[in-house]
Amino acid sequence: MLFGKTKKLIEEKEKEITLNLSNNYKDSAYEAYTQYVQLINQLKEEGKIGEKDFEKLNSKVLEFKVKFKNYIK
Repeated sequence: MLFGKTKKLIEEKEKEITLNLSNNYKDSAYEAYTQYVQLINQLKEEGKIGEKDFEKLNSKVLEFKVKFKNYIK
């Protein structure tokens, strides 16, 4: 389970992606998406998120990836 600063960092980045997508700012949304993926991987490497949380977050990454299907470079 995610707590404190870790949870807040992840939620803020998810919110940024969603907000940019809803406003049709694809470049900004995609940039936030790449930062989100890097953040999750970094937190996993640092041991700040467990395997179960990583799997859940990875499913969100896949959901976002579908939204960027025609946009990913």
